[in-house]
Amino acid sequence: MVNLNYRGNTMLKDLLEKLKPSSKGKGAQSTTIATPDISRVIKMPKPETTTTQTPSSPIQDKASQVHDPEEMGALAEAAVDDLSGQFEAWMQMDLNRLKDAWAAAQESDATPEDYRNLYTCAHNIRGVAGSYGYPAISRLCGSLCTLLSDTAPGENSALINLHVEACRAAHTSIGRGESSQSVADAVCDALEQRVARKTSNS
Repeated sequence: MVNLNYRGNTMLKDLLEKLKPSSKGKGAQSTTIATPDISRVIKMPKPETTTTQTPSSPIQDKASQVHDPEEMGALAEAAVDDLSGQFEAWMQMDLNRLKDAWAAAQESDATPEDYRNLYTCAHNIRGVAGSYGYPAISRLCGSLCTLLSDTAPGENSALINLHVEACRAAHTSIGRGESSQSVADAVCDALEQRVARKTSNS
């Protein structure tokens, strides 16, 4: 069985080697993890109506009877734990969309719309990856959005590709130890610095 942690770490280290000339600085800003949107799980009590209610989860049922802020907080944490098993699948789906969008943007007949689609995929991932437990992917997609904002079709292909590869590598290694995290941080630093140089020169 393939060790995903080892494979992801190896992919990140390979990317870091490609970026080494520009990876000396550590000027990247730290990112904060966004608060997960749990509104799909916990619903605030609504006035009683005569309409037929749809089936709800035990957490929703309990939430509708609770008004104490501390107990609501505990229910929110339980709801996030309940969802955490789905974060991995959602992250994989988002990364597959990013990969497909990048493949379309590399076609010989690619249009600005294809690049806008790629930007949208990266922007969406940047917004949710931190909540899913992948802060490095959020940073990488933020850097990719900055690059794409200053990119016409056919430009910066190598640098865009490095971002997409780094996201895939980070997905298989993040959250699996401090060494994986430090390598991912170094890759993020290097790519952010390279994008900063590229966009400041244009």
